[in-house]
Amino acid sequence: MSRSFFVLLPLVMLMLSGCSLDGFLFNTESLNTYALPDNTIPDSLLEEVTFPSGDNTLYGYWVESSGSRPGLAILYCHGNKHNLDEYWDRVLLMHRLGTNLLIFDYRGFGRSEGTSSEEGIYRDADAALSFVHSRGFSSDSIVVIGYSLGNVPAIYLASERIKPRALISEAPFASSSSLTQGSLGLDLPAGWLTEGRFDNADRIKRISTPFMLIHGSADDFVRWRDNGRVIFENAHEPKKLILVEGGNHTDLPDRLGDSLYLASIEQWIR
Repeated sequence: MSRSFFVLLPLVMLMLSGCSLDGFLFNTESLNTYALPDNTIPDSLLEEVTFPSGDNTLYGYWVESSGSRPGLAILYCHGNKHNLDEYWDRVLLMHRLGTNLLIFDYRGFGRSEGTSSEEGIYRDADAALSFVHSRGFSSDSIVVIGYSLGNVPAIYLASERIKPRALISEAPFASSSSLTQGSLGLDLPAGWLTEGRFDNADRIKRISTPFMLIHGSADDFVRWRDNGRVIFENAHEPKKLILVEGGNHTDLPDRLGDSLYLASIEQWIR
């Protein structure tokens, strides 16, 4: 059976139980200590950090540049699964670019305090941006990268808070409506399952920063036709599309190959 079937089944059960899609979008998992799976970054370059977001304390990791691009910082907004440990392989990959990098957990994820919500994730993005600024990086030296759910805070920042050096979106959904009615195959108003709009397709229209979108042609969770395509068409120049033939939602670096994946990002931020 396809991945879509296994995504659809719990959503139908959510409807029958009176719950919302928000619990699905914010697939949180708390923990006391980060494992940083298969980490190869030297301890001297790693710093577990905290910073406030409203009444909550957020946790993350600041990764120092390995030396080749110390004047740039990546603000990485991860997807909806559990916590930043699930995305540490992406950190290891990005570290090869030679920039500094912040990855952080939204409220309710990992060690971060609070309860997840659409408004909360925007406030957490603001807090993460303030932290990067506090490390001495101006907006034109910050690259904002979002993956899946992480495109919600990433596109928000680039549309309403700063004009970063570049915005890179991987596997973004266009809105809660596109996710429920298109990708997940539910012919229902999004409001039946979530109070949030998560409207990336509208916000992207207000962005003038260089924009690159990476999406898999075979993504059966966030379908290209209903999501990535809409966002890319709404985006202003300069923009670049990398449509990975046969790529699904989680395997784009593997499909492209690490070298080509990194070279594409490196060229865009250069």
